[in-house]
Amino acid sequence: MHNIKEIRKDFNVFAKSLEKRSINIDFKNLQKLDEQNRELIQKKEALEKEKKDISKSKDEAMFKRSKEISLDLEKISENQKKVKSELDNILSNIPNIPHSDVPNGKDENDNIEISKSGKIPDFDLHEYQA
Repeated sequence: MHNIKEIRKDFNVFAKSLEKRSINIDFKNLQKLDEQNRELIQKKEALEKEKKDISKSKDEAMFKRSKEISLDLEKISENQKKVKSELDNILSNIPNIPHSDVPNGKDENDNIEISKSGKIPDFDLHEYQA
């Protein structure tokens, strides 16, 4: 699976490097999901810090706010898990970046034969069928 931190450095370069693979990946959606994921993580961390500060203060008046924060944290965590799952799903389905020597093409038929040597056997696979 590709590392989103590396992709984030330059989405356009990453998209360009996959052009030889002739696949359709919605890089705008990938970028949007990455941004959503990071925003949700930041919100979650800010709420956790606020809750920690409230618990350190031991102020009974802030108890209600602490409960609200807990509920907000649950919602944000669930949403972040969904976004992260969708992001990971996209990342895990992106193939490796081909080497610069690889020619553009849809499949192996578009490859360029560099050399051929020796006698290539011709197998009659029909006689082995059950």
